[in-house]
Amino acid sequence: MNVAGNILLAGLLSIFAVLPFYRFSPSVYYAETQQVLDLFLSDLKGLALGILLCLPLLAAGFLLSREAWLGRWLWAARKVSPITYRCLGQLLGGSIFCYFAWFKAELAFFLACFCLCAMILGEYSRLRPLPTFRPILRGLADRWIGSAAVGEAETKLYAPSFFFLSGILFSLLLFPSLAFFCIAMGTFTDPISGLVDEFLGKTKIIYSPHKTMEGSLSFLLVGTVVLHLLRVDFPVSLLVSIAVMFLESLCVRGGDNFVVPLSTGLFLTYFGY
Repeated sequence: MNVAGNILLAGLLSIFAVLPFYRFSPSVYYAETQQVLDLFLSDLKGLALGILLCLPLLAAGFLLSREAWLGRWLWAARKVSPITYRCLGQLLGGSIFCYFAWFKAELAFFLACFCLCAMILGEYSRLRPLPTFRPILRGLADRWIGSAAVGEAETKLYAPSFFFLSGILFSLLLFPSLAFFCIAMGTFTDPISGLVDEFLGKTKIIYSPHKTMEGSLSFLLVGTVVLHLLRVDFPVSLLVSIAVMFLESLCVRGGDNFVVPLSTGLFLTYFGY
């Protein structure tokens, strides 16, 4: 069977796979499908703006990758490293999620699901290339994912983005009213502290040697500013940032992308937000 036939068959099978969640009722399935379409069509200008904001992210990821002409020069001059690349990617990508979480949380959820599926497909194409789509999928995966991988383990499976996207999804599900706060914390605190660790970090934390005091202090400063700008009282902003900073410093590389947004939601809920 050709590729088009396989895609069509997979689409048909997926419909039957989800029907139990709709009580085997085509009318319920159709009604919810219509709601999704209405969601996308309810504000086309805002949706179009979000799509346009994604273009700089794609362009930056392409130009700064190891295989692009600009990226080759920057990597050769050691101005960009895997840590720098992934931190910039998280800043840019998280900003897009912040926009959609502010605009419509449901669209942010759809975007996170789409990106998670794209990551899984990209990782599969890197490890076990698909014959038909190999030039496209593996090329993109090698540019964006391969450039951010640190060490052999991440080269085999790049986990940080899975943690980041999972943190966004769980934040939207568990803390829908605080999702923007959670995503903003995950977007700005962790990558900025990672950049400080990379370029200015000198004093290792005793209980977490892969973190530095400079990076943790920058995390605390950025987190407090972000939450206070989002109208959280300053004392609460400071306390939440201290607690999240401590949990983040205990995480292995990549796991903090999951812990930061979720712990932010938990602590803000505790303080009554």
